[in-house]
Amino acid sequence: MQGLQRVARQLATNKAVPLFVHPDEEPPVGALDLQVSVAPTLSLLFDRFVERGETDDLDLLRRAVSSAVERTVTQTQLLGGYAARDGRAWPCHLEITPIIHSVLPGQTGSWLHAHLMVGATARVAGESARCELDRGSLQDVLDDLYSTFRSSIEYRTTDAFRHLELHWGPPRASAPFEILIPPLHQELATTEHFRAPCTELWEQQHEIWLLPTPEHRAETLRREQRAAQRPWAGPTPPDERIYPFG
Repeated sequence: MQGLQRVARQLATNKAVPLFVHPDEEPPVGALDLQVSVAPTLSLLFDRFVERGETDDLDLLRRAVSSAVERTVTQTQLLGGYAARDGRAWPCHLEITPIIHSVLPGQTGSWLHAHLMVGATARVAGESARCELDRGSLQDVLDDLYSTFRSSIEYRTTDAFRHLELHWGPPRASAPFEILIPPLHQELATTEHFRAPCTELWEQQHEIWLLPTPEHRAETLRREQRAAQRPWAGPTPPDERIYPFG
């Protein structure tokens, strides 16, 4: 654990507030840029809708991603919303502005991802005092926030695209989930989820934290490598998968 010991007499809050107004303003100096990406196959689906002019489905996809991002903002506040004061972590109202972005430098086609811009200071819950963010408390929950985002994306897109019979599953044993129906995973040049950070939004660069952590990525790779040694290591058969909507 990297975060400070938390005070016992105050409860965490789910009330984050905006850091700035996008796109009319830029994030203030010192803001953290938490970046998390959707699965590559969902970006392929986005491109397919754009190319075919399927505006209704495109709107559904945008709403699903936006809903997952909002859920992740709430979890960021609940799990990592602490300020540092007197050597303790105090519940605070984080200042967060989320931006959904579809372009990544050096990447052809779309690469859907979210920027959660988090302020360097925050107001302690129930008080007017502003304190420095307890960065360690936020670092401790990055993998949990990644899991929240990815599971929310999978749940909400499965619901939104019932008419496409969209289903998620691992393209390889122990691999991160991709869209298997329709079989977009077959169109991927690589199923590498964790690309370079995005630096295209702001003239002034901010400190970037990629979700999940390098430790999580390394463990994911180790699980895939171990699973690849099994006699059968392909995608999970459809009748053995568990879907959020049956």
